[in-house]
Amino acid sequence: MILLLVSLAGCDIHQAPSVATAPQRNLVSIPALPIIQESVFALSPTFGGQRNTEAMTQVCGLARGELKQEQVDAFLKQQKLDPAKLPKQGSSLSLLVNGDKAAQATACAAYLATTVLSPVDAGEFMHSVVPPAAQSELASEDGKGKGAENFGNSAANKAAQPVLQIDSKSLALVLPIKLAEARANADVFALIAAELQRHPGLTVDQYRELSQQLFSRLAPVYLDRIKAQMPPANGSFKLIALDADRFAFTSSTGNVFEFGIDGLLLRQNGVVWYGQGKLLGRDYPLQVAYFPEEVKKLLEPSAQGKSGS
Repeated sequence: MILLLVSLAGCDIHQAPSVATAPQRNLVSIPALPIIQESVFALSPTFGGQRNTEAMTQVCGLARGELKQEQVDAFLKQQKLDPAKLPKQGSSLSLLVNGDKAAQATACAAYLATTVLSPVDAGEFMHSVVPPAAQSELASEDGKGKGAENFGNSAANKAAQPVLQIDSKSLALVLPIKLAEARANADVFALIAAELQRHPGLTVDQYRELSQQLFSRLAPVYLDRIKAQMPPANGSFKLIALDADRFAFTSSTGNVFEFGIDGLLLRQNGVVWYGQGKLLGRDYPLQVAYFPEEVKKLLEPSAQGKSGS
C-alpha cells in the first residue's frame, strides 16, 4: 500500500512540471505603462467632450475637503446652472452635486494624472508687454509734439507693438506642481504595474479594466502623493523649452521634465523615472493574451513534425 502511494505521488511530481511549463503561444510581452495611461485617461471626466479646468477645480476641492457643497453650488449658479436640476448620476456634472467622495477622488486623481500627460498651452505662461526702449522712444516723440501726427507711422510706434514674454510668476507656480504630478504618476503607476504583473495571461482589455479598478482604489493615495512629492520651497527651476512642440525644464532636485511628441519623459538623476515604457527606472512587461486562442494551434509543432523528431 505504501509503495502504491509512493508510486502515485511520484507520478504527480513528474506530471506537474509538464502542465506548468506548457507554453502559452498566444502571449506576447507588452509594457504596462501605455495600458495604464490609456486606462487613466478613460477615467478623466470631460464636459461637453472637453477637459474643463474650472469644473475640475471644484471637483478636486470637494474630493480633498477644501470646498463645501455650498461653495460649489455658488459656482454652478455663476455658470447659469441650477444645482437642484443637475442629475445625481450619469453625467460629469453629477460629480459636482452628488456627494460621492470616492467618485470625486477618482475623477480628480485621473484629471491631475492626465493633465501632466497632455500638451501644454504655451500661451498660459505668456503675457503681452511693450519693450521698455520703445516706451521711452514714444515718450520722447510725444514730448516733441510728434506723437499725434506720426501715430502708427513712426519707427517708435512700430517698435512699440506688444510682444509676448514668459510670465515668470506663473511658471514659478506651475513648475513645482507639474513635477509633483509627474513623480506621483511614476510612483502610483509603478504600484499598479507591479500588481498587473501578478496576473499574467489577461487580454489588453482585461488589463485596462484592472488598471482602472486599481487606480480608482488608489485615488486618495495619488492625491496624497502629489503633496508628498512637491519639491522643497527653496528649490529652483530652469526652463529649457516652452513652445507648441516641447515643454522642458530642470530642477535643483535632479529632475529633468520634458513633454514632447513622444509624451512625458521624466528623469531623476539621469535615470528614466517615467516614460519610454519605464517606471521608477525599470520596465514592467506584461504577458498579454494579445492574440485569440486559435493562434496557439497555428504555432504548435505539427503532428508530422513530432513523429519525425
